[in-house]
Amino acid sequence: MIDIGVEAQKFMLVFFRVVSVLWLVPLLSSRYVSTIFKAGLSLSVAFLFYDSVNVAVATDGLRNPYTFLLIAAREVFIGITISFIVRIIFVSVSLAGDIIALQTGFAFARFMDPFTMTQVSVIEQIKNLLAIMIFFTIDAHYIVFGALSTSLRELPIGAASFKEPLLNYIVNATASVFSLGFKIGAPIIITLFLVELAFGMLSRMIPQVNIFIEGVPVKILIAVILLTFSLGVIAPAIAGLFKGMDRDFLNVIRLMV
Repeated sequence: MIDIGVEAQKFMLVFFRVVSVLWLVPLLSSRYVSTIFKAGLSLSVAFLFYDSVNVAVATDGLRNPYTFLLIAAREVFIGITISFIVRIIFVSVSLAGDIIALQTGFAFARFMDPFTMTQVSVIEQIKNLLAIMIFFTIDAHYIVFGALSTSLRELPIGAASFKEPLLNYIVNATASVFSLGFKIGAPIIITLFLVELAFGMLSRMIPQVNIFIEGVPVKILIAVILLTFSLGVIAPAIAGLFKGMDRDFLNVIRLMV
């Protein structure tokens, strides 16, 4: 006999892990994506994974409401950890655009980003759109679904453990945002730094020239030209980060075993 109550709770736990991943993935996390669509997609994915999921908790444990809530919190944390890896790459790309905007003066003019509902600069928005296009062009969303499937296979419901190595990994991954952002925007950031250095030397030699006023249009022109010609370097770098997510997913999953 199949215990309908236990099976329903098992499906709910799978749904909690799936929904915590999909609702935090960029583009799906946007307010412009319907909540009904996101809920329906999460239910569909949970239904597809349901038959292949094992439960590491006894049936009596699932019937206990306090144990169920504790396991549900664990499943949500697992999903957030998986989606956190994806968010790190998008935040790094956004940080690179923010640094470039600060160097060129575009940071003074900001507008509302419909995806994140935050104020961003033009360069930052271009970088974000570029990252989203690359994410779906190279089928990186399949990597996310693959990581979700691997986590359900390697981490049965209720079997995850959160130890110090996992927390250290999350802290180090968060710290890597700045280095990744600099690597993504390095061609433009370094060039604009050299331009700033040249303007500084020019202002020392010719104090009559207002470098702040005259230099802004020059920096904007150089940034636009460099952004155009450096896409052949920046786009493969972002794609390489997305393709390396499967390795990061496996590391996180192994740390929770």
